[in-house]
Amino acid sequence: MIKTKLTCDIFCDVIDNYGDAGVCWRLARDIYQTRGWNVRLFINDLPTLGAITEGLKTQSNEQKLDGIAVLKWEMAEREQPGDVVIETFGCRLPAVFEQKIAQKNTTPVWINLEYLSAEDWVEGCHTLPSPHPQYGSKKYYFFPGVTSKTGGLIIEENLKKDREVFLKRKKSFLKSLGADTSINFNQFVFCYPQAPLELFVKALAKDGRDIQLLLAAGRSASMISALTKDIPFIKAIHLSMCRQEHFDRFLWVSDSAIIRGEDSFARAQIEGCPFIWNIYPQTEETHLTKLKAFSLRLKGIYSSEDFELWQSINLAFNTGDTSFVDLWKQWRNRLGSMHCSSIKWSDKIHSLGSLTQNLCKFIESKLKS
Repeated sequence: MIKTKLTCDIFCDVIDNYGDAGVCWRLARDIYQTRGWNVRLFINDLPTLGAITEGLKTQSNEQKLDGIAVLKWEMAEREQPGDVVIETFGCRLPAVFEQKIAQKNTTPVWINLEYLSAEDWVEGCHTLPSPHPQYGSKKYYFFPGVTSKTGGLIIEENLKKDREVFLKRKKSFLKSLGADTSINFNQFVFCYPQAPLELFVKALAKDGRDIQLLLAAGRSASMISALTKDIPFIKAIHLSMCRQEHFDRFLWVSDSAIIRGEDSFARAQIEGCPFIWNIYPQTEETHLTKLKAFSLRLKGIYSSEDFELWQSINLAFNTGDTSFVDLWKQWRNRLGSMHCSSIKWSDKIHSLGSLTQNLCKFIESKLKS
C-alpha cells in the first residue's frame, strides 16, 4: 500500500553554471505541486540556487521555500532517507546516507536521474536497475529524453494556459525590459562566454536587418554588448536574473533563441521556439556527438529544408565555422517555416508526457512491488 504522502529526497551536486540547480529545482517544485509529496532538496551550492529563486537564505542550513525543504548537502549525514531518493546526474550520495538506505526496514526507491540525451544507447539503459557494489541496494537509472522509450521532459500542468494569459500582455512585458516594441525581431541569447560571439555579431552585421537582442545576464551579455555598440540596427537589452518559473517568458516574446545547457534546452523544445543550441563543450568533442544525435531526432518532424538548416547552423555555431555567417541569413529568412517545424516538435514532446509524472508513476510501481 502506497502512503498518501511520500517523502522524496533530491540530491543536487552543482558542478557548473545553473543547469544542475535549475533541473533539480524544477523537478522538486513539480513533484510537490502535482503529487503532494514532501520534498527535501539537498544541495551543495545555495548561492547558485538563490540566483534563480526568490527568498532563499544562502547561509541557512535548512529552510522551507515554495513548499520545498532546502538543506545544505552535508545535512544529509544526520537525516534518515525518505521513501524516495533521487540522485541527479550521477552525483555520489554521502557514504553515510547510502548506508542508511541499505539499513532502512523498507528500502527506499533509489533513482539516478541522468542527463538529457538523445543518443540511441539511452533507450536501452532507461529504468535499468544497478545494485550497490557494497550493500546490494538497487538504484534505477531514469533518463530524460525525447522518445517514447525515455522519461520525457518536465512539463508543468498549467504551462499552455499560463502562456496564453501572458501573451495578452506581451508588449507591456517587452516595454518593462526596456525593449523597443517597434522592432519586429527579438532574438533571445543565453550562451556560454566561449561561444563564437564575434562570429555571431559578424553574421548580424552582414545580414543588416534590424534586430533586438534580449541578452540573458552573464559574461556573454557584456561581450556581445561591447561588440554591437557601434552597429545602429542592433539593439542590445540586458536582462536581469529572474525566478526560474519566469524564464519561459523570454522564449514567449522571442522570434528565435540561442540557448545553452540542459534546462533552457528543454524549455525551448517544450515551447516550440526556434533555437540554436550552444551545447556545453566536452573533451574529445563528445558534445558534438550529442548534438548530432539530437538533430537526427528532428528528422521526419521538421520539414527536410528546416532539418538541413537546423543541423547545419547548430554545427557551425558550436564549431565556430565561418559558414554560420551565411547560414544566419537563411535562418532569418526561413523562420516562419522553422517556427512551424518547432511547434510540431513541441507537440511530439508534449505527447510523451511530463518527466515528473512518468518518473513518479515508475517510482509508485516499484513501491507496490
